[in-house]
Amino acid sequence: MLNPPPDPEPDDADLAALLLIRHVELALLRLFGEGLVSGTTHTCLGQEYVPVALAPLLGAADMVFSNHRGHGHYLALTGDAEGLLAEVLGRQGAVCGGAGGSQHLYTGGFLSTGVQGESLPVAVGAALRRARDGAGALALAFVGDGTWGEGAVYEALNLAALWRAPLVVVVEHNGIAQSTPTERQLAGSIGARAAAFGIAHHRSSTSEVSSLRAELSPLLDGVRSGGGPLVVELDVPRLGPHSKGDDTRGAEELAVLGARDWYRARAGASEQRFAAWDAKQSALVEALVAEVVSRPPSDGRARAASTAPSPASPPAAPPAVPAVPAVPERVVPEPAVPERVAENLNRALHELMAADPSVHLLGEDVSDPYGGAFKVTRGLSTRFGERVRSTPLSEGAITGVGAGLALAGERAVVEMMFGDFVTLAFDQLVNFAAKSVSMYGRRVPVPLLVRCPVGGRRGYGATHSQSPQKHLMGVPDLDLYELSPFHDAVPLVRHALSTGNPSVLFEDKVLYTERRFTGDAVDEVLHWRLDGGSALDGGSALDGGSALGTAVVGPAGVERPDAVVIAPGGLARRAVGALRSLLLEDELCVRLLVPARLYPLDADRLAELCGRAPAVVVVEDGTPGAGWGTEVAQALHTRLWSVLRAPVRVLTAADRPVPAAPHLEDEVFVRDEDIRRAVRALAEQVSTECGEER
Repeated sequence: MLNPPPDPEPDDADLAALLLIRHVELALLRLFGEGLVSGTTHTCLGQEYVPVALAPLLGAADMVFSNHRGHGHYLALTGDAEGLLAEVLGRQGAVCGGAGGSQHLYTGGFLSTGVQGESLPVAVGAALRRARDGAGALALAFVGDGTWGEGAVYEALNLAALWRAPLVVVVEHNGIAQSTPTERQLAGSIGARAAAFGIAHHRSSTSEVSSLRAELSPLLDGVRSGGGPLVVELDVPRLGPHSKGDDTRGAEELAVLGARDWYRARAGASEQRFAAWDAKQSALVEALVAEVVSRPPSDGRARAASTAPSPASPPAAPPAVPAVPAVPERVVPEPAVPERVAENLNRALHELMAADPSVHLLGEDVSDPYGGAFKVTRGLSTRFGERVRSTPLSEGAITGVGAGLALAGERAVVEMMFGDFVTLAFDQLVNFAAKSVSMYGRRVPVPLLVRCPVGGRRGYGATHSQSPQKHLMGVPDLDLYELSPFHDAVPLVRHALSTGNPSVLFEDKVLYTERRFTGDAVDEVLHWRLDGGSALDGGSALDGGSALGTAVVGPAGVERPDAVVIAPGGLARRAVGALRSLLLEDELCVRLLVPARLYPLDADRLAELCGRAPAVVVVEDGTPGAGWGTEVAQALHTRLWSVLRAPVRVLTAADRPVPAAPHLEDEVFVRDEDIRRAVRALAEQVSTECGEER
């Protein structure tokens, strides 16, 4: 008898689950060799017992986050071999319509993603949501030992420990990260790293399902009852390659690992019973493979609902929570004197959080008495308690926590202390929050708003004065907005959190102390109005046009302006100064357009608002190259080809980091006179061309 296992043996349900995972993984490797599986597939051969042991310990209210090696996790929790096979093969009936493939699965309380470490901050957010319910639910995240090289892991553990979040991190420690042995890429130990954050750690080497389940059951109960996060480290053999056929280990090492295989041990322990179940599950998988392979290709849309039974039993119903009293949308009357932009934004956040108890605010130093670096969050923590959390310096993690809260049914606002730091959250914004909206073959709402104070003229220097808008342009399902003195932040913020798309709100720091424009007059010569709504929202004038409408500024009664200037909110004051000078000193009637939304760009409506002007100048504070201005210019050039008498001109900041000294800083950014010179030069070019045509 080979390697007799410890008693007791797995019962029929556990044995069936173990063998189902084993045969699905073997089938996928075979299908890959036959050219029927494309891309990549990471099998969990040898590790099947981990999710099988955990599955009965998890309830329907728990959220499970998996990784690239997640087939076994999915199958143990759902039993849905048909949906998984269809997904990986790209056939009809796929759980995510074939859009997710091997690494990106989402159904019910299960989600997997392929970026290492990315799901841990998200799991912290989901855990906070579950803790708020008070029903004893938790979030569980599977990671490998190689994931401990990612900084997101430590940011997430720090937050989980500080907030005592009901989070369980299961580490499937197989001793090798792709092709690099763990001892060559992991200093110290996982247990010591957990201990550094004061997080409980449990390590086990058993491969026996009931024994592992008995070890973990009281530990998970402790997390559910408020004991704080837990790291479970399991020593497991990885029998297959990292992906497909990229195994660099020698035959001797593989033979040692093979001797630890639960499959080999069980086959020798109870040959007749095991052989019967093995044959049954093998035949089941082969029949499923043959049937799924014969199906037509998937259409990219997730199936309507899973019919697969879940082995996890639902928890008892939580106690009823009293309904939150309705709060009027406008809980603070709009002041008679025009607000400063920062005051308007602060009021917007107060009204948002008062009207919706699902809204959370996260950021560095956002709590009272400090109230944020620019005092935009003043008073919020005093009023709304733990829904406002001052966080460590962890821009990536707090963005992930916000996304986790959003994914779990809440809504989140995350403040970057300075917009420059949004680059530290790039992975969470681009690879998780934005992609999650559609990469699972269905629309997954992620109502997350990230606020970014941007721009210079405050003497903060290169790392605190950047305008990073262009770095987030063109990301599907990521909406970009910019505050202006023409737009009311109350409906804008409310709208940004209502679409289901994650979004970024850029706030020029200089605007914070400036007063908003109200009424319809900028001054004695310039007037303004808000163009109602956007074609991107079905043509509706949402919130009376004040959320997404473009501010249209210029001399009253001018149907066909001499030129149009298009600028984001941070440049609005400078552009208004240029318009005034052009009118009074150059006798040029120029129209200014200030959109609230930078991306997606409603180019058709902007083109209409240009009003057949022969010249257009687009202005931004970003550096030249691949920016918002060039996107606008290209879109308008193609739409206004027959109207324009000169190419669209783009003005940007200088192509260098922002200096700290005021006189040097002033040389970098676009000034009023720069806009004036550009418009005047275009007007002269148009006049010359028109004269030559005559």
